[in-house]
Amino acid sequence: MKLRDLCLAILFLGLLPAIAGAQATPTPDQRRFFDLVNREREAAGLPKFLWDSHLTESALAHAQLLVRNNELSHQFPGEADLTVRVAATGLRFSAAAENVAFAPTVETAHAGLMKSPHHRENILNPDYNAIGIIFLPANGELYVAQNFAHVLPSYTEPQFRDEVVAVFNRLRKTARLGPLEVDSDKRLHDAACSGEPNPELLIQRLQGVSDLLAFTASSPEKLPDSMRRSANDGRLQRMNIGVCFKPGHEHGFAAFWVVAAFYRAVGE
Repeated sequence: MKLRDLCLAILFLGLLPAIAGAQATPTPDQRRFFDLVNREREAAGLPKFLWDSHLTESALAHAQLLVRNNELSHQFPGEADLTVRVAATGLRFSAAAENVAFAPTVETAHAGLMKSPHHRENILNPDYNAIGIIFLPANGELYVAQNFAHVLPSYTEPQFRDEVVAVFNRLRKTARLGPLEVDSDKRLHDAACSGEPNPELLIQRLQGVSDLLAFTASSPEKLPDSMRRSANDGRLQRMNIGVCFKPGHEHGFAAFWVVAAFYRAVGE
């Protein structure tokens, strides 16, 4: 490999349905690269990227391996794949991608990435709304790692639970029904955190439950049809609920498990 040659590689990962060592805001040198990327998006009529410290953290960890191994790769032996690396930072996201490069300057790296169709596609992908950029010196050159993602709003478990309840009760109001009494339930929280809640078993263990639903959601506004049907049930009086953040490949890296137990009014 000639030191002055620009070497590029790409990875794209689409997903179905906070930081140590990385800056919350870009350094002046990172800002230069960041501005170059956002000028390209602005010229293409796209929203500018937000700078994300989680993505900077995941990019930093990988860039250090690029330098250590003195080669370009998206996954070294023993290293997790991109989505797992990004998720490990605590970021909630629905899609992620990565560009890596080796070049003498920031400007040369950016120009080379924009000349490569696949790298250009990542930079100009309208599905991504955030970026983290790291470049580390090695042998007089720069190893560059850019991490992209579609970042979703961040919720604590109580915040997500409260939003689910609010959406549910708004549906009841639309159906001209009153709001349900709602209680947080540690048993349901533990079941949600198991990642494999068993509704039939839980109904047997919980006295007086008329129905129990378990589902994953990345947005509290997008309740499943079963939950919407329950919102239209005038016989229900109370809902116990447990919510647990459980990101992963199967349900996506923004997923919460929700377990809701419903109780009818006496005599219903």
